[in-house]
Amino acid sequence: MDNLIISLNAVLPLMLCMAAGYLFRRLGLGDEAFYSKCNSLCFKTFLPMMLFVNIYDSDLSAALEPRLFLFALGAILGIFLLSFLAIPLMVKENSRRAVLIQGIFRSNYVLFGVPIAVNLYGAENAAPAALLAAAAVPLFNVLAVVALEYYSPKKTGAKSVLLGIAKNPLIWGAVIGLLFQLLHIRLPQPVYKAVSDLGKMATPLALVALGATFRFKAVGKNLRYLLIGVLGRIVVTPLLTLPLAALLGFRGVGFLSLLVLFSSPTAVSSYTMAAAAGHDAELAGQQVVFTSACALFSVFLWIFVSKTLGLI
Repeated sequence: MDNLIISLNAVLPLMLCMAAGYLFRRLGLGDEAFYSKCNSLCFKTFLPMMLFVNIYDSDLSAALEPRLFLFALGAILGIFLLSFLAIPLMVKENSRRAVLIQGIFRSNYVLFGVPIAVNLYGAENAAPAALLAAAAVPLFNVLAVVALEYYSPKKTGAKSVLLGIAKNPLIWGAVIGLLFQLLHIRLPQPVYKAVSDLGKMATPLALVALGATFRFKAVGKNLRYLLIGVLGRIVVTPLLTLPLAALLGFRGVGFLSLLVLFSSPTAVSSYTMAAAAGHDAELAGQQVVFTSACALFSVFLWIFVSKTLGLI
């Protein structure tokens, strides 16, 4: 019973924030443009501040785990290669192939990883989760470029997209936090308090905006592809990676970070990148929505099972 309560405490706050966003939209409290701007604001400001503060406050000597990072990056690359080989055998259209490949290997870890780690272990112990985001986000972006460009109907060239990766606010938030730590730069207390408070807005606002985008209609023509994408993201990916992580001895906040990395829903930004590259934007958006809806329950189950087995 204790494990059930701990698992609920980790995931239920996220579910309620998303449900609130869906309710707000149904009540007419903001239109699509409003919630799109909220999501953009979070991505460009609040989420980078959250990553910065988590790394700025961390004890790098305790939080930096090269073995954890190597496993995570190797597993991400492995899932990408498997999906790159498997999806073309099941899907004929190139625009859908690219969307599903990206949707399976690329998770919304930044939005889910640190909050769940904080819920279970406290902010003072969540640094490995934040640092893992700094390593995973660039690889997610680079591999997304590879998939989208490989199947792109309009070859715009990877150079402009790679430039966009270099300008990614999440990467800069993590990098600046790391530099402040390594160079022992301390912010004045009022500035730190302001940045910290703004960073705390990231998770609830981003989840509300995500919940407000939920659409449960117009899925008939994409149902088969959605089943492939959703099962690939929240069932197959964690089944392939988490048992191996357990066998290799990962435990505690490290295992939890991997759990969320490989079981959280498809990244919201995958929709933006797919649309910009000329792929099936409707399928990309539905992949984000339905993996988000299903992953809230699957992440809870993964946490419950892992807690019962003593892995976290």
